[in-house]
Amino acid sequence: MSQEPPAEDPLSTDELTELLAEAEGTTPEAIERGAAEIEIAPPSEANVVDE
Repeated sequence: MSQEPPAEDPLSTDELTELLAEAEGTTPEAIERGAAEIEIAPPSEANVVDE
């Protein structure tokens, strides 16, 4: 299977933030604050849960 080049150029971080803010009905600043509040541990520190 061959890989084709992307149809569009990738979005910048600022462009993505603006699109997310518009879709959520909020401001880019609110998106940035929310993103800063999320703490994601690296996989080496993640807890393994068997459900």
